Amino acid sequence: MHETAPEHVDALLRYPAVGGWALATMGALRQGEGTPETTQMAVLAATAAIRAGLPFETRLSQQARTVVFPSLGAAEIGSKACLIRITSSNGAVISRRSRIEIPADSTCDADGWLGLRRIVAEHPHGVLHLTLDDLDPYRFPAGPQLATRLTDAEVLQWRRLLQDAWTILRDGHISTADEIMSMISAITPMSRAGWAASGTSRTTFGCVALARPSCARTLAAALAHEIQHAKLTVLLYLVDLIEPDPEARYYAPWRHDPRPLSGLLHGTYAHLGVADFWRRQRLVDDSVVAHAEFARWRDAAAKTAHVICESAALTPIGRRFMDGMLQRLHAFAEEEVPIAAVELARAAAARHQHDFDTTNPRWPHGSERP
Repeated sequence: MHETAPEHVDALLRYPAVGGWALATMGALRQGEGTPETTQMAVLAATAAIRAGLPFETRLSQQARTVVFPSLGAAEIGSKACLIRITSSNGAVISRRSRIEIPADSTCDADGWLGLRRIVAEHPHGVLHLTLDDLDPYRFPAGPQLATRLTDAEVLQWRRLLQDAWTILRDGHISTADEIMSMISAITPMSRAGWAASGTSRTTFGCVALARPSCARTLAAALAHEIQHAKLTVLLYLVDLIEPDPEARYYAPWRHDPRPLSGLLHGTYAHLGVADFWRRQRLVDDSVVAHAEFARWRDAAAKTAHVICESAALTPIGRRFMDGMLQRLHAFAEEEVPIAAVELARAAAARHQHDFDTTNPRWPHGSERP
């Protein structure tokens, strides 16, 4: 199929949930634990056929009662076996209990079919295309914060927020917007049950998990945050910046739990990006909140960057990387911030430290603290 429609197959293989499934399956096969979902290979072939408009047929057995077609949607067959039949014009999933027609527009729901909704954020200087994935079991590492199926009204709210956030990013944060457009293809909605508002996983590259924020500016800042994690994830696949984690744990001004050095590095790099976002955004907003956000996160990232630099676990390449971060953060420190914003930032940082100490009264246990 790749020989016939390479662009469709390549796009499917780059879909984040496909990578998540592949890594989970490889891990299960190597460890000999559980039952790897190898039948998903046939579903992937069927998905590629749908995307390319090519005929294809396969039978599935010992399959879950819902067949998930990555990047397209899911058929609720109510049976553990089925036939998938794809023609050049349509597709169907056939079981003993039902026949589910896959709609020509797979984003639309139909009888027995749940479509993955798309979001298109327009701008004269670049259009952002995203899949809002609330179906695929491999869309993001499983956890209680992943949201269940969104209603149409919730999807509409996401579309409005992402359009406005994309306008903010394209108008005032061009390089960040370019990175997001080239690296992020899917968003997994999170519930608001936990304190974390966003996340990036190394096993589902290209997907960002987000709790729906209250405003577009907050969403734009969250995307600027998560793209930093995505970039660092790629870099860490190529080079080692730190030696295997020592047992020490550190206070991070953006977390409620002590972090290993690798986590502190990820958070510091991410908040370098957050500080840079607010550095630019305050020129647009000129509000005390925007100035305070810049002041808080530049100071927080600088403190943890110095802690990382004091660690003996940094590799030579890691030290070069941290030198570059510190150079950038030192430049941030030289920028003037209104005194009212500085005081607001310091108060927020002090509250976080107090909350952390209250939540972790017995910490540290042989750990480090900046």
